[in-house]
Amino acid sequence: MQTRSIKWREPAGTTLKAAAAGDFCPREANSEDTALRAAEITGELKSWFDRSDLRILQWECAVTEKDTPIDKSGPNHRCFPPALAFAQSLGIDLALLANNHTGDYGESGVRDTLEAFHSRGIRTIGAGMNRQEAEMPIFVEINGIRLAVLNAAEHEFGIAGENRPGAAGLDPIRLAGQIRDLKRDGYIVLTALHGGHEHYMFPSPRLQQLCRFLAESGADAVFNCHTHCPCGYEIHGGVPIVYSPGNFYFPPRPTSLPVWYIGYVPKFCFDRNGAYALELLPYYNRKSRLSLMPDNDAGQFFAWLDQLNEPLTQPSLLQEYFDAWCMISGLNGYLKAFQNPCPPFQFEERSQIREWLGIRNLFSCESHHDLLRNTLSLIEFGKLKDAEKYVRLIQDLQRPGWVAVNE
Repeated sequence: MQTRSIKWREPAGTTLKAAAAGDFCPREANSEDTALRAAEITGELKSWFDRSDLRILQWECAVTEKDTPIDKSGPNHRCFPPALAFAQSLGIDLALLANNHTGDYGESGVRDTLEAFHSRGIRTIGAGMNRQEAEMPIFVEINGIRLAVLNAAEHEFGIAGENRPGAAGLDPIRLAGQIRDLKRDGYIVLTALHGGHEHYMFPSPRLQQLCRFLAESGADAVFNCHTHCPCGYEIHGGVPIVYSPGNFYFPPRPTSLPVWYIGYVPKFCFDRNGAYALELLPYYNRKSRLSLMPDNDAGQFFAWLDQLNEPLTQPSLLQEYFDAWCMISGLNGYLKAFQNPCPPFQFEERSQIREWLGIRNLFSCESHHDLLRNTLSLIEFGKLKDAEKYVRLIQDLQRPGWVAVNE
């Protein structure tokens, strides 16, 4: 088992190691299989979690048997309660629920999801029956270290309101205030986010700025999910920032890009003064099971990951990569939504409202808004030709040749 350890100082006194896994979503079609084969699917990675003091999993689907999907753009994801055997097989202590699928089945879906976890003794964060509940931190004390966890998601669908169940929305000012208050009270703070661009291996300049802002506000570690592919990591002023570990267990489809199949589990190492090290375990995410990468594949994975880390210290290069992504996903993707005839301004029926939800999501989700704004800026200032420079590089990084996509 080949891993990577990054240590920037020696620990002082007792320590706490928190393993944080990325997106879990068996999709409804695989829910029963996941429940029946949980121990088999997770077996090769179990020892990594067993050697952790705190085990965290990003759970990206509602847990309900009620067929009450909300209106939204994009898929509605759920699994059934027996699928929680997956979390139990790894000894998961805490499920991150701030994401764009927790609210996919409405009020009853959120309630059922919370009850399913809590009835099995698994704590949750990032979702609640109202905004106040969803935004509450979770506290743990392990080996004498007091840790607080925060969780928030970009504003797609299913976000909690004052009297509406759902996920905690991303509010940087609120998060910074919570972090400062928790640090004043003596807590180590792990901040978990859900945002970024699907299938893009880098943070946008805005997302990097946000994560660094939270680190500079006092967070001891920042962990982000959502991209369905691994992104890089950096140590910013002694604070580890993981921009995405990739999918954890999210069974691929035949059309899935090679980057869908790979990921890493970061382990954040804390003492009473904050984070002192980051450990990484690479793996394959396949429908049949999760599997450790052979040493040769792991070596190629870490070399590939180093390519993802490179622009994190070069702002101009990170911007150029994002410009290229806007050519791929903005100009040739989302912007096409505006080529279709505009829906009529009629909002008396749900069918009329549904026609507007895709456009609504392009403006309300922070990352979609990044993409639109930057793409339109490239058009405005005649920079489309310049933005083509790294298109091929981005596409090649999405398809690393050493990734075996067969089951």
